[in-house]
Amino acid sequence: MNATSRGMSAGATALMFLSLVALFLMPAWLNGFPWVMDDSIAYSGQGVNWMRAKTAAVLVAPLYGLIGYWALPVFNAVVNAAAWLLLIRSFDLRAYWLVLPLAVLALQPLYTSAVLVDAWFFAAVVFLIVSIRSKSPFLALSAGILFSGHASGLMLAGVLTVLVALFFGIRKAGVMPVLAIGTAIVVSSFLNAKYYPDTPSLSRTFLAARLFSAKPELLRVECERTSDTVLCEAADLIETIRHQPENAGRRDFFWDLMRAFPDRFELAAFERDHAWPIIRTAITTMPLETATLMLQDFFSFYGTGTRLDFASQLNEPMPQPFSTSWQAKGVWETDSHLALVTGLRMLLYACLAVALITGWQRIDRDTRLWLAVLFLVSLANDGLFAVVSGPPDRYHHRILPLLAGAAALLLLSNRRDHTDMSSTGK
Repeated sequence: MNATSRGMSAGATALMFLSLVALFLMPAWLNGFPWVMDDSIAYSGQGVNWMRAKTAAVLVAPLYGLIGYWALPVFNAVVNAAAWLLLIRSFDLRAYWLVLPLAVLALQPLYTSAVLVDAWFFAAVVFLIVSIRSKSPFLALSAGILFSGHASGLMLAGVLTVLVALFFGIRKAGVMPVLAIGTAIVVSSFLNAKYYPDTPSLSRTFLAARLFSAKPELLRVECERTSDTVLCEAADLIETIRHQPENAGRRDFFWDLMRAFPDRFELAAFERDHAWPIIRTAITTMPLETATLMLQDFFSFYGTGTRLDFASQLNEPMPQPFSTSWQAKGVWETDSHLALVTGLRMLLYACLAVALITGWQRIDRDTRLWLAVLFLVSLANDGLFAVVSGPPDRYHHRILPLLAGAAALLLLSNRRDHTDMSSTGK
C-alpha cells in the first residue's frame, strides 16, 4: 500500500479507526472480560473513593453505568485509535496500515483492554506533540486531562515540555505544553477537592514497598521504632515469600501483606505513619544498596523476563464474568504466555533498531528531533518508575507504543524535505 495519510479518504480514515479500535479491544473480548488487577476498581467508573487519581473514575462513570467494567477499555481503545490517526496524519505516514502490527508488538492491545490508565500515556504524549505541531488548544487540553489520570503524568508532561523547549525553542513550542500542564493540575486539584478529599494517595507507599520488598529489614527497623508488631510479622512473611521462584524480582509485596493481615495492615495508615520513615531509613542507612537496587530494576525492564499484573487471584471483588475469564484461569501466569509477551517486546526492539539503521538518514531534521523527544520521554518514564516502584513490567510496557510510534516515523515517513514543525499533514 503506497498511499500516504494525506490521501486518506473519509472511508479509509473510518476503516483505519475501526480496525484500531477492534484490535485494541480484542484481548478483552478473547478473555471474556477486561483484564484487571486490584487497582482496577479505582479506574472502573465506581472507584472515585479509591486511593488513586480520580480522572478515569469520573470520566467513564456515565459509560460504566451502561457497560460496567468494559467502560474504560472502550474509552482506551477509542482514545488510542485517535492518537494513532493523529500521528499518521501529522507526520504524513505512508503505508499506515503497518501501525497495526507495530501496535501488537508494543503490547498496546493488552493494556487498552485492561481497566487501567497506563494506555493513556501514549495518547497523552501524541496529543501534546500534535497540539504543538498544529497549534491545537483542544488537543493540548485533551492531553492535560489524560496526563491527570496518573500521578506520574504531570512529571512526564513536564519532561516532555522541557525537551520540546530545548530542541525547538520556547517560541516554537508555544503555549500548548503550558496549557496541557495547567489542565492536568486543575483537573487533579478539582477532582481531589470535590471527591473524598480526605482519602490519602499511595505515593509514598509505592516507594516504601519497592524498598522493603527487597530489604525486609526496613520493616523490622520501623517495627522497633513504632512498636507496631504487624510490621515485624510482615518482614518475616516477605523474607519467606520473596525467595519463591514465582515472586522473583517482585517489588509490590504490600498486596500480599493486605491478604495476610487484612485487619491489621491498612494502606491508609501505612501511607500516613510508616512509608516516609522507611524511605528515609533506606536513603540514610543504605544509600549505595538502594541506588544499586534502583539501577538493577531499571535494566530489568529491558531484560528477557516479563512479569504482568493480571493475576488469577485478586484481593478486590470482581463482577461474575471475571470468574470464567482466561485471566481467572491463570493464562497470563503461565511460562508460555509470558514468553510470548517477551517475544513480542523483543521483536519491537529489533524492529526499532532496524528502523533506526535504515530510516535515520531518510527522515528530515524535524522528525529526528521528535524522535529524540520520544526516546528521552521513554527513558524518563523508565527512570522514574525504577526509582519509585521497580517491577512489575507494566510501567515499562506503557512506553512501548511510543517506541512503536518512533519506528513508524522512521519506516513510514514520506519524505525528507519537511522542516516546519508546525505542519499538521493536512
